[in-house]
Amino acid sequence: MTTACAVLLESSTRAESPAERYAGTDVVVAGQPFVPRAGELRTALERLPSVERAVPELSFPTTAVDASGRTVEAPWDGPSLGHSWESAVLGPFALRQGRAPARDSEVVLDGALAGRLDAGVGDSVRLAGPDGLRPYEVSGVADPPRPLARQYAAFHTSREAKRLARSAQPVRAVGVLRKKTTDSAALRRQVENAVTALYGDDAGALVVASGAGRADAEFWGVPSPAARLSSLVGTFGVLSLFVAGFVVSGTLTLAVAGRLTEIGLLRAVAATKGQIRRMIAVEVLLVTVAAALFGVPGGIGVAMLLHRVLVDGEVLPPSFALSVGPVAPWATVGLAAAVAQLAAFAAARRASRARPVEVLRESAAPAARLGRHRVLLGVGVLAGATGRLDGGGGTTESMVLVLMIGMALLAPLICRVAGALFLAPVTWFLPRDGALAVRNLLRQNARLAATVTPLVLALSLTGTLLCVPLITSQGAQRAERERLLADHVVSSAGPGIAPGYAERAARLPGVAAASGQLSVDGELSRADAGQDDEASVIGGSLVAMRAEAVPGLLDLGVRAGSLARLGDSSVALGDSAARGLGVTVGDRVRVNWDDGGRDTYRVAAVFSPDRDFADALLPRSSAARHAADPLDDTVLVRTAPGADRSTVARELKALAADFPGARTGDGATESRSGSGAAANLFVLLLLTMINVFTAIAVVNTLSMATAGRRREFALLRLAGAQSAQVLRVLAWEAVLTCVVALLLAAVVCASVLVPLSIAVTGSAVPALAGGPLAALACGAVVVAVATVTVAGRLAMRSAAATPGGLARAVS
Repeated sequence: MTTACAVLLESSTRAESPAERYAGTDVVVAGQPFVPRAGELRTALERLPSVERAVPELSFPTTAVDASGRTVEAPWDGPSLGHSWESAVLGPFALRQGRAPARDSEVVLDGALAGRLDAGVGDSVRLAGPDGLRPYEVSGVADPPRPLARQYAAFHTSREAKRLARSAQPVRAVGVLRKKTTDSAALRRQVENAVTALYGDDAGALVVASGAGRADAEFWGVPSPAARLSSLVGTFGVLSLFVAGFVVSGTLTLAVAGRLTEIGLLRAVAATKGQIRRMIAVEVLLVTVAAALFGVPGGIGVAMLLHRVLVDGEVLPPSFALSVGPVAPWATVGLAAAVAQLAAFAAARRASRARPVEVLRESAAPAARLGRHRVLLGVGVLAGATGRLDGGGGTTESMVLVLMIGMALLAPLICRVAGALFLAPVTWFLPRDGALAVRNLLRQNARLAATVTPLVLALSLTGTLLCVPLITSQGAQRAERERLLADHVVSSAGPGIAPGYAERAARLPGVAAASGQLSVDGELSRADAGQDDEASVIGGSLVAMRAEAVPGLLDLGVRAGSLARLGDSSVALGDSAARGLGVTVGDRVRVNWDDGGRDTYRVAAVFSPDRDFADALLPRSSAARHAADPLDDTVLVRTAPGADRSTVARELKALAADFPGARTGDGATESRSGSGAAANLFVLLLLTMINVFTAIAVVNTLSMATAGRRREFALLRLAGAQSAQVLRVLAWEAVLTCVVALLLAAVVCASVLVPLSIAVTGSAVPALAGGPLAALACGAVVVAVATVTVAGRLAMRSAAATPGGLARAVS
């Protein structure tokens, strides 16, 4: 598994993300998201001696609808953008069919989009603009030298493109074409100097890119499939190595415990502590090399399988190549060897330090004793994890791993306590076989801990990863119900909802108030703060709405001021943002927009942070000019008193037919598809692999532990026990071991999920993925019982192979 994750990670780092729309340019000056004063910049660039031409690219989001009415989404969560035909030269886009758009009702499509729409020259297509769907006649089909793979493009006339952009600063970038005799490096230096001279201190808001950097400028704010894959496989590569460390540690602990007699004899004939440790370390190294001979090719095969599944599931594009180089396999082998050596050192340390007589005594009656340093370290890790859970810090997944480290360090002690608390009280209610199983488990804490630890890790990790999304979703729905006064919530199934939907919804009969919620990017600061006063600047989430509609749509738990005072020049701040800036109602704050602009507002209200809303609520009239994409995340609608709610709902649904991706509902925002579905698919795949690996590890651990009890089985047979009785005791031990593992996993999960649930939902009872967790628990019991049954039969068969076999086994 670690090799598979490493190969996918290496492939993602080697994956190319070439420029598409900007492939024909030599240098690109890109805004984040807009280029302010684009006309002045174009003039300044065209004056440079090395510049042949400077072309502004006007871009805006657009959505196409096919003949069946379904939205045509861009591939791999990429953008679907409209442009002015003037910027087609940046590709350069060459017409394969037809001609350039001559009228505002005409459009040129890229080849991929035309293929998805099954449209050719002269056909009519429907594209969504700010006012909804509008038919356009296809005047041509154009493609750059490298066809678009991560986006769709539609080209309009310059006048129509400006109308559709509906922005004071619609230019996203300015492409620079050099003269033939000019060096590219010299051109870039000239462009950088021109940008600095024009914008001064604000030049940092622009990016001057050339070569491979043009792709980063082109897809600003759009993560590539390779970037998403690298974050996922990196996380799960660490998890798989972490799980492997636990499994190897438990296996080596049992292996060393089964060789205590041998170690005692070696110590009795003058073997030193270092020799014992080196012997075990070399043995583990040889096993690691043998495992690498099978594990690395197997990991490459798993990587190929995962790659195919992700491509078939449209998580990765077909062009994403699987790169199998020397780095990933060697890095995996090195990490695996390091983990194995640490586990070997921990397993051999105690056995090598004991005196020969003690080792021989422990081989006859193993005693689980923990060293003082190990106990202190385990307590410290658990205490640190508890402090982070209380004070916040770290994700829930990382907290599970920290808790598991502490539990692994104290596993024998924890299992002893768990046995005393959970097993001993039920001894009187169990049959004789079950009671004997309880006594065996209470006496063999080390064996119990070696089996319980990987089970607890798999159960707690799986439970956390499955339950956290449910809790966060439940918390979001609860916060939304508390803050919404709106009767209807129109959510987006795509990149967003065009602003025309909210405008037309507000004019419907029976609607008291309607407004879209637009996310904008910027920083808040005090209006009197200097530019270098970083202490008075905070980043946060900013939402823009129609100021006059806010009081009828939202209940934000206002603590000071009133939402009714919101206007085109005022803002409402969250309590934490107001305290961070040191402002209150009546003070003035400044918003430093990401496009380089600045606006000043007066604070009209301060609202509660308990509503899980944005840090600032701004008037849409001014904020929309600075939005990267002027599309609403949701639209809130409130029915007028006396109006029929169902009638309004039908009208909103009918209106949504003109706005692709708009979905109507009653007070609950539906989740979006896209990259989240890709992440969920990968999480489920890797969780399945980790649980399969853990099952194999549990089978190996139980098999080793059972095979090492031949002497005990022989004694039981000599005392008159039947094979069926011994097997029933083993089955009870397996069931009770799983019960202890489930209870400890529940404690770990509760330690993480309950604080999260209280913080997010206000309830101490977290949402649970009951079906998958129940199936996992039942599967653990079945695997454990089946393993000890088979291993027990084999052990007793070998001990009683001959008439004198029992006596020889005892001796």
